[in-house]
Amino acid sequence: MTRTNAWVPLAQWLAILAMTQEHAIKFIWPDSPAVPWAILVGRIVFPLFAGMVAWHLLHNTRRPLRYGCRLLLVGLVAQLPYALVVTPDKLNVCFTLGLGLLAVVLLVRLEERTLQLAAGLTLLMLALAAHPWIEYGLPGLLLVPAFALAFRYPRHTAAALPLLFAAILINAIPARMVVSLATAVVLLLLANGSLSWRIPVPAIPRPLRLSWYPLHLLVITLVTAGITS
Repeated sequence: MTRTNAWVPLAQWLAILAMTQEHAIKFIWPDSPAVPWAILVGRIVFPLFAGMVAWHLLHNTRRPLRYGCRLLLVGLVAQLPYALVVTPDKLNVCFTLGLGLLAVVLLVRLEERTLQLAAGLTLLMLALAAHPWIEYGLPGLLLVPAFALAFRYPRHTAAALPLLFAAILINAIPARMVVSLATAVVLLLLANGSLSWRIPVPAIPRPLRLSWYPLHLLVITLVTAGITS
C-alpha cells in the first residue's frame, strides 16, 4: 500500500474552519438558532485533528517527542483564552491530543511486551483519574492511540474497533455520534486506500496552523468582551 498525504491539507482546512465557525457562533451568538447546527458540523473537528496527529506521528515526523511537546505548548498558550471563552474547569483539546500522542510514543519505545502492558495499564489508570479535567475525557485521550493503531494496521478490521468505539463515545447525542463516527470511518478509508483524494489543496502554513487555535480563541474573547462591555 502506498502512503499518501494528499488528504491532509483538506483535513486541515476542514478542521480549522469547522472549529472556528462552531466557536464563533456558539460563544458570540449563543442565542442563535444556528447554534445546534454549528455544533453538529463541529463534530468533525476532533476526529480530524486526532487522525492527523496520529498520521503525522506514524509517517511524517522523525521527532515524535518534540511533536507531542509542541502540541502541549500550543495548549498552554491557548489555556487562558480557552478558560475565558469555553470553561475554566478543563484543559483544552491540545492537551488531549498531545497526551494521547505521548502515550503512543512511550508504548512504542518500550520493546518488551511486559513493559508495554505495564505502561499501558498505568497510563489507563492515569487517564481515568485525569479525564474529568480533560476536554473529551477518557474517549478523547484514547482517540489518538486508537487512530495510530488503525493506521498502523489498515487492513485489519479488529485494529479499527477501538477507534470506532472512541469516535462514538466522544459525544453524548446520537446525531453528533454519527458525525464523529462517519469522520473517523472516512479517515480510515483514506488511510487504507479505499478512498483517495486527488484534487490538490494548498497546505496551511505551519506558523498559521500552530497559532490558529489560541488566536481564534483570543479573538472570540475580545469580541465577547466588547459585546458585554
